[in-house]
Amino acid sequence: MITAISHTHILVVVLFLILFLVKAFLLFTNKHDSLDRFRSSTRMLDIVFGLLILITGIFLALNYNGKLPNWLLIKVVLVLAAIPVTLVGIKKHNKILAAVALLIFVYVYGVAETKSLKMRPDKGEAVTGEANRIAPAATKASHPIITELQGTQLENTKAIYTNLCAACHGQDGQKGAGGAANLAVSTLTPEGRQEVIANGRGLMPGFGSQLTEQEIEALALYSTLLKK
Repeated sequence: MITAISHTHILVVVLFLILFLVKAFLLFTNKHDSLDRFRSSTRMLDIVFGLLILITGIFLALNYNGKLPNWLLIKVVLVLAAIPVTLVGIKKHNKILAAVALLIFVYVYGVAETKSLKMRPDKGEAVTGEANRIAPAATKASHPIITELQGTQLENTKAIYTNLCAACHGQDGQKGAGGAANLAVSTLTPEGRQEVIANGRGLMPGFGSQLTEQEIEALALYSTLLKK
């Protein structure tokens, strides 16, 4: 459900931006008659896309896994401001408002990609990840869970984690993309982690249909290796 809403949100945002870019091009090239005709023919689409952006965005925010970070709150506020600025700027043939809206959308895209208001990835995360890669053997060797995941099973589980989990959680469990929980500080028990892996939580989809019970159990155990 949440995955479908997330995909719908991204789709309507892209469609809304495509319409805006076409109108902005016509405005900046002084093709006002063509702009008016195009705007008239897409007026209903603007309304529908705008409402869908708001509805799906609010739904995803309410179902965010954990506390909303500052960059996401600012992103939501800017999008809410940019939509009416866009519509008014195009309607009034106001190039300044249209340019402001365009800059806002570009900035919002940068913030969404980097998850930083400065549009720079967190360097601390890179350092932590590198440190974890330098001495993984020492950390794992002293962890009691390692006795339950041996040889091929450990490597297979690590591969599953890399393919299904690392994009959001990161190799060190601390990436936090899309609201992913910080596995390095999570207090969930292995059983609780199995439940989340199988059924999902927040924006995270469930993998119960893709993994066997044994794989889910092993993946839950592997994720505890990332705890500090």
